[in-house]
Amino acid sequence: MLGVAAAVVAGLAPTAQAAPVTSADSTHTVTLVTGDRVVVQDVGGRQTATVVPRPGSTGDFVNQRVDGDLYVIPATALPYLGTSLDRSLFDVSALIRDGITDQVPVQVAGAAPGVLDGKVTAESGAAFGAALAAQAGRDAKNHFATRGPLFGTANSVRLAAQGAPQQVHPNFPMHTVRVLTVNGANTTVDAALGLINTDDGRNFNAFPYSTAGEARASVPAGNYGLVAWFPTFDSAGQVTSVRVVVQDFVVSGDQVVSGDQTVTVDASKATSQITVSTPKPSNLISESLEYFRSAQAMGSQGYGFAVGNGTAYVAPSAPVKVGGFHFNVQTHSESPAGTANPYSYDLKIDNAGALGSNQHYKVTADQLATLKESYYSDKPGRQEGLARIIFLPYEVFGFGQFAPFTAPLQRTEYVLGGPELLYSDAVLASMTTGGGFTPGGLLQFAAKTTTPVEWLRGPLAPGLSVPPAGTTSWLCAACRRDDTMRVTLVPVLDSDGHALYLDAPTTGTVSTSHFQLLSGGKALIDAKDVTGGEVAVPGAQADYKIVYDQTRTAPWFHQSTVSHSEWTFGSAHSGAQTVPDGWVCDPSTGKATDCSALPLVTASYQLKAGLDGTAPAGPDQVVVTFGHAPGGTNLPFAKADVQVSFDGGATWTPTFLADLGGGHYRSQWTNPASTTGGDVSLRVSATDVAGNSLTQSVTSAFSVPGVQS
Repeated sequence: MLGVAAAVVAGLAPTAQAAPVTSADSTHTVTLVTGDRVVVQDVGGRQTATVVPRPGSTGDFVNQRVDGDLYVIPATALPYLGTSLDRSLFDVSALIRDGITDQVPVQVAGAAPGVLDGKVTAESGAAFGAALAAQAGRDAKNHFATRGPLFGTANSVRLAAQGAPQQVHPNFPMHTVRVLTVNGANTTVDAALGLINTDDGRNFNAFPYSTAGEARASVPAGNYGLVAWFPTFDSAGQVTSVRVVVQDFVVSGDQVVSGDQTVTVDASKATSQITVSTPKPSNLISESLEYFRSAQAMGSQGYGFAVGNGTAYVAPSAPVKVGGFHFNVQTHSESPAGTANPYSYDLKIDNAGALGSNQHYKVTADQLATLKESYYSDKPGRQEGLARIIFLPYEVFGFGQFAPFTAPLQRTEYVLGGPELLYSDAVLASMTTGGGFTPGGLLQFAAKTTTPVEWLRGPLAPGLSVPPAGTTSWLCAACRRDDTMRVTLVPVLDSDGHALYLDAPTTGTVSTSHFQLLSGGKALIDAKDVTGGEVAVPGAQADYKIVYDQTRTAPWFHQSTVSHSEWTFGSAHSGAQTVPDGWVCDPSTGKATDCSALPLVTASYQLKAGLDGTAPAGPDQVVVTFGHAPGGTNLPFAKADVQVSFDGGATWTPTFLADLGGGHYRSQWTNPASTTGGDVSLRVSATDVAGNSLTQSVTSAFSVPGVQS
């Protein structure tokens, strides 16, 4: 989490020398008190936070970044922060530091739904989140003017842990600033605020909330930047609109200490509606607004607000004189319902220095890159989700929310192309259960190009992650440093190399595994529910074996349920660096001194199955590509084999195997009529010229569909 903290404080794109390490080890999943989950990752030197919403969530979230900490807050919680709801409940950075990731300890003055024995879990948190949304819907009817206890029973809900860091109290004269929030001259209204000293963010940087039309802050003299968000909610607690006003002001040092300075922010001035037009007709599905303000000396403030498909208005602003200013708009729109060949648009457009009065953006076809996306699903009609985080050049943090769709699906997705934009996509395989989180790395697309992308194409099997193109810093997944061996497998990889995270074991869901590293008949590592480890080994040349067994079942899939993988390889003392510069083999020092990649054999698959994971009875084939662990030498292969099983692995049938060269093999066989309505398992093996080998079997790799009436 230190990488997130450093990036948020700096507010600037990191240099190549300071880029955080990219690896699966830098991923954390945090459960919020509302039952929503947040997945925080380091991706290619940038940080992402992606919300996995609880079932029934409205999907409207804000993110706030200040003093090195990231807050992810459901919009329905905003009106209650600092009064009946503790902000620390949503400080994702602090929760990770304190190890509070799967359940939230809370102190309740009264009673609250979802709180069991002083804790909220991912399952019980859904009740808390639903009750909070209902409360916001009720209170919105009277503009939050007569709020009582939360849920009618709780005067306060606080985090029962250390939580957010203590605020610094500067040792210089302070002045009281009264921020009055109105909607027209005589109508007070609540607002969520962001306030930063633009001379130096260390002097003041906070997110006050205006209750009953007023917020107060004690600040030193200087220049200040203010953003005010004025949301409206429907009866379900969903955001229907938001008005945004930004303005700068100066707190004079000539004021007497006891004097107040009043700043009035008027929502009625936000009259410029944000709209986007696309080359082909499309309907707005979701819109996110991102405010970013950097101070002249040090520090920055970020405030993102997701408004779903509600309307958004901004007030034109004067160019800033102190510090930096950006306000960007990201939209996801889709083709009209019933379109024969569906498509979507994901766009992000920036306002730098000021907000203009014209907030209509027109995108042309020659600005766009085309992604031919295929979303596989072995369960028909599965509700999946896509979160597409787009980085502008000045951004080191990205926030994403999932837009739902029905899989299996083939869709043309248009994005803005160009070297200044970076994309970090993730798929949620089951929006219903929140299972199957699958990130896609950091990518760049040129305008007027076409790129095919496949998600969750089977068979899904364990393997090794590969650094994305252009990655400058990478924690090696299978390396030896001097006489220390370190291996970290990816529990599930799809055919396009996307890593899928295992679901947490719950009722109806099984996620178990067993990892062994053996040498000379001795187990160097023998552990359950891990994907690897680090161990000291003798310096002399020796033979090693990795055995990894995995079982995964859940309601949202039925294929690739059991896998068995065995790697054999030789290794000796590593006295020189053979991996690329910038790689890391020692997580404690962040260096790759005397580091070499282990010669583990890898396999990737291209089954001839449909989007639903089925292949008909009759002739069939798979193309298997064998290779080696990233950073290692790609040795030629001496032999390979592919077998299929029609009885769940009880017996195996050889296939006709053709060597296509370069580690590529085509295997052909016939699915008999007796397999109709059943599954087929797959087993592959390969040995290179040095004797390193892999044998891997996947139960229910694909299915043969039943007879249609």
